[in-house]
Amino acid sequence: MCGIFAYLNYGVNRERRYILQVLFNGLRRLEYRGYDSAGICIDDSSSPSPLPSPSSSVNGCPPLVFRQEGNIESLVKSVYEEVAETELNLEESFSIHAGIAHTRWATHGEPAPRNSHPQTSGAGNEFLVVHNGVITNYEVLKETLIRHGFTFESETDTEVIPKLAKFVFDKANEEEGDQPVTFSQVVVEVMRHLEGAYALIFKSQHYPNELIACKRGSPLLLGVK
Repeated sequence: MCGIFAYLNYGVNRERRYILQVLFNGLRRLEYRGYDSAGICIDDSSSPSPLPSPSSSVNGCPPLVFRQEGNIESLVKSVYEEVAETELNLEESFSIHAGIAHTRWATHGEPAPRNSHPQTSGAGNEFLVVHNGVITNYEVLKETLIRHGFTFESETDTEVIPKLAKFVFDKANEEEGDQPVTFSQVVVEVMRHLEGAYALIFKSQHYPNELIACKRGSPLLLGVK
């Protein structure tokens, strides 16, 4: 059984090092479920760009995604190695930060970084999703999205979800013009097309500092401190 975990600090300054540890510890507490790979997503900058207008491209830095086959400590090691290589500042402070994390038990595709979560909408990581459950109609959705020009990197059923979110977002902005679509509207429309049992957490570069959690038939717990 896959495990999903998210962390949102709002109005409380936290350093990137602390945020990483919260996500790692959240995954460690899900280890009892069993898993074969893991991944996390964090914000690259403490000053995200505002929601772009429908006619503009996405600005600012896309979220950072780390995925690794094996146990959680393998993920932790690979994250800190990549942080060192890219000289990412672990002491950077965030007054608001939205991070997501996942432990995967392979059902669609072998254990590998490309099949690990978070799964993404494509280059730029405009929409990202962590998922527990199974999307039973993913093959039909995948065929439809391929016809609309989407390219798939993984063998997972999950990858259709962030790609469908981008499709819904782009289409809504084309139709609504200057009236921006909300994150909740995007997710509700995505859910309308999904069949199966699932719990999902969405993160998007278009909606900085926001997370959307939703479920149908799978467990999901929300805590507020």
